[in-house]
Amino acid sequence: MYFKLKTLEDMVKLVAFSPAPMLQHTVVEGRQVYFIQSFSIVGKPLVYYLERDEKLESKYVVYNRFNDTISFSDKPGSDGQSVYIPIIEIEKTNLLDIIGRR
Repeated sequence: MYFKLKTLEDMVKLVAFSPAPMLQHTVVEGRQVYFIQSFSIVGKPLVYYLERDEKLESKYVVYNRFNDTISFSDKPGSDGQSVYIPIIEIEKTNLLDIIGRR
């Protein structure tokens, strides 16, 4: 199952409260695509994704859970109020084939 999210804020909040907060990035047909993979109760893959015109240039998205703010960093931090979400660069995947078939 695929879920296309509307905003970066939605994606960051979803990732920040996941057990393994990381955001994956790849390019599909010239579009910047950020996604996470999860599994449903019955074991089927769930893919949440966001398309953007521009690439995020930082290595981490920083979500402050107490202030509900998003910032960016090139280094992880130790701020206890924030979740540092690494952006993992994916060279190739078939998880997002549905995007190319629209």
